[in-house]
Amino acid sequence: MSTNGAVGPGAVDVVVVGGGIAGASAASYLAMNGLSVVMLEKQEAYTDIVRGEWIAPWGMREAQLLGVEDAFGLGGAWEIREWTQWDETTDDPHTAETVDMTRFVPGVGGPLSFPHHTVCELMAVQAVDYGATVVMGVQKVHVTKAEKPGDLPAVRFTTADGADHELRPRMVIGATGRGCTIGRQIGVSMATSVHHWGGGLRVEGLHDWPMDVQAMGTEGEKMFMVFPQGDGAARLYINFPTYNKHRYKGAGGVERFIADFELDCLPDRGKSVYAAATPIGPLKVWPSVAMFPEQPIVTDGVLLVGDEAGNADTVLGTGLSCSLRDTRTVCEILVESQDWSPKAFEPYLAERKFRMERLHFGASIIAKLHCEFGPEAADRRRRVRELMADNFAAQVTGLLNMVPPEEVPDFGFSEFFAERLFREKV
Repeated sequence: MSTNGAVGPGAVDVVVVGGGIAGASAASYLAMNGLSVVMLEKQEAYTDIVRGEWIAPWGMREAQLLGVEDAFGLGGAWEIREWTQWDETTDDPHTAETVDMTRFVPGVGGPLSFPHHTVCELMAVQAVDYGATVVMGVQKVHVTKAEKPGDLPAVRFTTADGADHELRPRMVIGATGRGCTIGRQIGVSMATSVHHWGGGLRVEGLHDWPMDVQAMGTEGEKMFMVFPQGDGAARLYINFPTYNKHRYKGAGGVERFIADFELDCLPDRGKSVYAAATPIGPLKVWPSVAMFPEQPIVTDGVLLVGDEAGNADTVLGTGLSCSLRDTRTVCEILVESQDWSPKAFEPYLAERKFRMERLHFGASIIAKLHCEFGPEAADRRRRVRELMADNFAAQVTGLLNMVPPEEVPDFGFSEFFAERLFREKV
């Protein structure tokens, strides 16, 4: 990755810490709109670290509004047109429910699956083209928020050559992801909850898998997902119980992970996956953590976006869409107003609070439905499937994967709805 300009003591409008989807899109948009921007990224070069690689149609609308949609297309994004829900509760795999995902957001089409690191790199290149300075291989980043209104925050860091630097921008955007590096430094702690664990692996060789169809379902103690990326490549995910968190640790973990796609609920018992998949990236395993900020995510001179500002359970698949919504909301304020005080970002905080409350609620529904295991959980899924078949309104939570949370009907976020859906409390 090349950089534009040098890192020096001159005036900088915005320092973005973190070069993922949220950080790189922010750097690109702000630079495109005339602000001076420095983006700091800890990786020396973008590599596959197994993170979000599926973006909902409403997230792609955000990418269009930010002007970064081309990074997805050029970065290998693949449109997925259908979603098939295979599951142990389906009597015949050939009758599993399939959803057309291209019809929810006009002008966007279906969700996209893509190699995360290639898209991030292209967004960073675009930021440089617009005049931003992108610094790779940064270490020891430390942010000190402004002591009082009118003061500037400080950003200290070490570059790959061992040189120490300090910048005094008007604003720091913390976008370091779930590690919450900047959030912790400005005093933001996170309340967390873990419902299950998950693992992911990028593979190739799935030439017998229909590349326009994504799959998910539950069998035994595994909730599986297949997200095609075109030309026989796909990202595979498995969610599993917390007590089994060492399932893929140690020697042979990759082989065990792939073998777990031998599933009776798939049309060919999963042979098109487990017998064909060749790893082309690392296997990562993680707790599926939902995070709730306990202090304001906007202070004098520093604000947080994306996962650093809190996130819903990953099973919902809305993390990247949220990151882009965060970025667009705060960047529009930065571009359109000279008032960068915490008060100016109250609309961002209000919209995010509303959005995340809905996503946390929706994620609790999805996790209970698909990421709980055993006979009782299977009976629950069977009952809910029957209810959804009889009453389309019962499927309302699934809209969160497709359309913005504010467009999902209100009744889908009530305790009454959850109790009626499960005949029990969530």
